[in-house]
Amino acid sequence: MAQSLSLLYTGEILGDLWLLPRLYTFLRRLMPGADTLLLDTGASCSEQVWHCRATGGRSCLVALDGMGYHAANVANGLDAIQREKLAQQVTVGLVDATHDWVAPGSGILVALTPKPVTRRLQICLQPAARAHIAGNTLRLGKVRAGQVGELRLDLGESPRILRTQVHDMPRRAPPNPGIAGLVEFIESEAKRASP
Repeated sequence: MAQSLSLLYTGEILGDLWLLPRLYTFLRRLMPGADTLLLDTGASCSEQVWHCRATGGRSCLVALDGMGYHAANVANGLDAIQREKLAQQVTVGLVDATHDWVAPGSGILVALTPKPVTRRLQICLQPAARAHIAGNTLRLGKVRAGQVGELRLDLGESPRILRTQVHDMPRRAPPNPGIAGLVEFIESEAKRASP
């Protein structure tokens, strides 16, 4: 297992699909390498947004999957039926109170809340006021839509944060055409699903 790990994480997208093509460009610019986990701390959809209602909260999660996210907090966003439907269609780990995700190759557990486990490191997807490690549990800091949290961790004997920063996406970040096309597809499918 690698001795260090980079994490990029987002949160509170609240159904803003058209933020995602620009966010993807920004994430790619920040991505330090292949040993990076990309996570979402939750609130990707909002009941106030039409496509979130039409898809039962799946619309933004499909986009996050297309963007290469490894895991996302789906608690309070998907009911059991919608979660089951989505789990069959995406590779992103759908984390809630009863479903965790384990990063392949590293054994790092990504969960909604800390678990009494013996793993080297677990990442809690319920955001805290600031990023910190207590024991073997990493709590990610709170970020808003258009922000990206970045962490670099030392995974030695006792995991520790080497660097943490929250980046604001530049207003002029260009949209990625592939993700823009995915957003258009998601919206068209949501329109078909609308009553």
